[in-house]
Amino acid sequence: MKFLNIIERIDIFGVPIPLLTQANNQKFQSTLGGILSILLGSISLAYFLYIVVQWSNNLIPPNVSSKQKTISYTEFSFSKPLIQITLQDLTNDIDPFRKTNNIITPLLYTIINSTILKNPIPLFSTPEYSYQITLSNGSLVLNNLDSIDNEHLHMKQYLIVLTQCSNSSLLDGGYCADKNIIDEYLSKFHGLLFLTISLGQINQITRELEVFNKQYYTSFDTKSPIYSQIMLKQQETIIDDGILFNNYKRYNTLNNYEMINQQIDNSFASRVFTYMSETPLNLDNYGCYLFRIDNISIVEEVTMPKLGQILAQIGSIVQLLFLLKFAAIYYNSQLLEDELLHDIISMYYPDVKGYSLKNFLQKQFFQEENNKKQPSIQSLNSIHKTLLQSARKKCRLNNIIYEISRIQFIIQQQFGIHILKASHLLGEKFESHHFCTSNEKETNRFLVKPIDSIDFQEQITNKEPLELLLRQF
Repeated sequence: MKFLNIIERIDIFGVPIPLLTQANNQKFQSTLGGILSILLGSISLAYFLYIVVQWSNNLIPPNVSSKQKTISYTEFSFSKPLIQITLQDLTNDIDPFRKTNNIITPLLYTIINSTILKNPIPLFSTPEYSYQITLSNGSLVLNNLDSIDNEHLHMKQYLIVLTQCSNSSLLDGGYCADKNIIDEYLSKFHGLLFLTISLGQINQITRELEVFNKQYYTSFDTKSPIYSQIMLKQQETIIDDGILFNNYKRYNTLNNYEMINQQIDNSFASRVFTYMSETPLNLDNYGCYLFRIDNISIVEEVTMPKLGQILAQIGSIVQLLFLLKFAAIYYNSQLLEDELLHDIISMYYPDVKGYSLKNFLQKQFFQEENNKKQPSIQSLNSIHKTLLQSARKKCRLNNIIYEISRIQFIIQQQFGIHILKASHLLGEKFESHHFCTSNEKETNRFLVKPIDSIDFQEQITNKEPLELLLRQF
């Protein structure tokens, strides 16, 4: 019982106790309400802690929005391997890109504005990475501004041309293969060229750059070369990780690229160099790759959940859980009403005390059955309903005032109006020894004014029954 009393005191769904009861508590609480309070409070606290832990570990999905924008100027620099071209030779022939006994030489040209600079850089494969060439250091510039100034760099692009080996274009220590070997190699179909570019994206949780590769492939046919234009796309990621206020952090990455292919002939590069190069060249090309920055970029805005959003999320769920409070309040209200009505019935039928009304009626039913009276179940239910209805009417305020008014008229009829009026003067004199004695109080102790000083001959006029016992101020 002590444990149940503790649970009752925990009940946060208690209903106000009417003043027309003898209860000393301000609220009526129940065991069921206490259990619901503990259950809902525990679930709410557990959910609160769960969401806070998720939030502190950045496990709650942020709000992400993306949009495209057109840019006129941007720069991109790289110092790690960015671009790889790999030959997937289906014939398992020799590596054509090696530095010694070279067959095909990839030449890297720099294009400034619309001019191809001289002195290209040859790119060779290595013993560790055969059939593969890599571009590791460099920078690209997009400049579509209408005006030219000293604050911005000129447009810069890269062009890789796969051409037949020439000793004049090789670095120290490099040399071409025998002409017969070169001719025999170029007469065959060897497979596919894989273009791999390293891209990056910002991890929204760790704020670190995550690198991944994207790959395209084209056929490698020395008789029908391919010209490929590769447009590198940049992305600006804006992360707002403020707890209460905005705190923006910006990151720029290369996150995608597109490749457009066009079939050309072996003299395409020579014709281009005639019009664009500082020094026109005559060479056979077996593939060309142009790398430039696209003028359409992606802007990604990432807003991490803020404290207000987290509290609103927790509050909405907790509020939904606490809809059960209406069930607890309804239960407490019904239980309070039942106890109040039971007390009223007990005032008139003391035998009911200590029993619930239904149990008492069932007990009476069995006793009368033994006495051969045998009342029906329907009659007992009717009695039960009648008693509850009468008790419910009894505890209504207008009925209480009505019954007091009947008592007033009875006293007035027996003792007269003067006694009723004199009741305003009744009270007990304050004496300290009264609080220490248990003797019954005599009637004259309640007279603040001596009984013989009351004027019973006083004329009382214009006094309605409703006004006789009103409080005198």
